[in-house]
Amino acid sequence: MTLTTKPYLIRGIYDWCVDSNLTPYVIAKIIDGVKVPKSHINSNEIVLNLSLESTEKLIFDNNFISFSTRFNGNNQDIFLPIESIAGIYGKENGEGLFFGVDQNIEERKSINKKTKEKEKKIKNPHLSIVK
Repeated sequence: MTLTTKPYLIRGIYDWCVDSNLTPYVIAKIIDGVKVPKSHINSNEIVLNLSLESTEKLIFDNNFISFSTRFNGNNQDIFLPIESIAGIYGKENGEGLFFGVDQNIEERKSINKKTKEKEKKIKNPHLSIVK
C-alpha cells in the first residue's frame, strides 16, 4: 500500500502556521463524506479556521481531519476526508500549500476499473490452429 504525502504536508503546514503565530485556515471542496454546516458553503467549498482557539478535539489522520467548533453559537462536528482538502495556509500572509481535488472520486474508480478490464481483454492473445 502506497501512502500519499498529502496528510503529512497538511500537518507540516499546520505546524508551521502555529509555530509562526499564524492562523491556519483550510479550504475544503464539498465532496461525498464532507460534514460541514451547509449554510457556510460558498461555491462548493468551505474555508475553516483550524486554530487551537477555534477548534476542540482536532484530529489529523492520514484519511481525514475532524474537529468540533461553533457556528453562530451552535456546536458543530466537522469531518473532512483528506481527498476534499484543496489547501491549507496562514490567514495573515496567505502562504501555504494548495492541492488539486478530484470531485468525482467514484467516477475515477469506475473509469480505472473499466480501463483495467479493457487491458485484460487486449492482453489475452487469440490463437487458432490452421490446418
